[in-house]
Amino acid sequence: MTEHLHHDFTLSTGFKTPILIERYFVVNDQTDSSLFTDQIAKYNPHIIGDATNYLFVSESLKSAITYSGNSVSILSDYDTHAIIRSEAGKNWHEFVMEMLNMHLYGIENLALIPGTIGAAPVQNIGAYGKEVADTILSVHCLNVSTGEKYVFSKDECQFSYRSSIFKKHDYSNLLITHVDFILSKVQSPKADYPDVETFFIEKQITNPSSHDIAQAIIAIRRIKLPDPQIIGNAGSFFKNPVISIETFQSLLLEYPTLPSYPVDDLNVKIPAGWLIDNSGYKGFRYKGAGVHDKQALVLINSHNATGRDIYELSLLIQHNIHQRFGIMLEPEVNILL
Repeated sequence: MTEHLHHDFTLSTGFKTPILIERYFVVNDQTDSSLFTDQIAKYNPHIIGDATNYLFVSESLKSAITYSGNSVSILSDYDTHAIIRSEAGKNWHEFVMEMLNMHLYGIENLALIPGTIGAAPVQNIGAYGKEVADTILSVHCLNVSTGEKYVFSKDECQFSYRSSIFKKHDYSNLLITHVDFILSKVQSPKADYPDVETFFIEKQITNPSSHDIAQAIIAIRRIKLPDPQIIGNAGSFFKNPVISIETFQSLLLEYPTLPSYPVDDLNVKIPAGWLIDNSGYKGFRYKGAGVHDKQALVLINSHNATGRDIYELSLLIQHNIHQRFGIMLEPEVNILL
């Protein structure tokens, strides 16, 4: 195994709130598990990927680890689909665009989501009507405590809305090293999400291709979401809450414009951004933190915020949404206190 140890390493996060890591391990591959165990396991490092979806409330961390390998290979090539393996350090958006260039489809709706391949199954990233779980075949991991290797099938990953088995405490020591995807050679564009539909109506495109879908979503995200290279953020801060149809019907009596999306026969999903916006928080500022003025679901580092500033703002929003709607918003961002 090739790895590098950095002492007192300052990591730049998605929120642009630097975190000092006393021991920072960067793993390039996983060729020797025993070496891994001997050198790293005793420090019990926290797995953080590229830290784009983390909020560090403290300004320091004892130890952390990330996997940096970023190779992509074709495992199997069939008439209708291909099985692709990517190392966990590969940039997600780059992977999406490379697959499109290879005429492989199924992840185009997830274009421009920040982060790495390794983070994608942890969060079960999703956007514009698609989730990464739709295309994952298996996830390869290395236990940072024992050096053992594991392969989880799609079913074993227990994917659900913005969640997976990897978010459970008992699995928090699994470093994802590779992900296998099954991608189609047949285009099946999904353009029925409202923002995407509107985009194509305005562009007078009636039969969008998968390439059109990706370009549309890139354009939409650039308009609605702040660039984390310029304004610190981690994308959507909260999950869209899933509530019972009965609860939704009672809320409609007071909030008749509350949108919803069906989940199953008993539940609907409602937009957290709508709840935050309609509580007057869009553009709101708290100390150095704020709510983005174009998308209320995004918390930002508006002016030299600390991680605690952003965390306190999130608690304030949670409290007020619960008071007003009886709904407790759940963070999508990983928060380390």
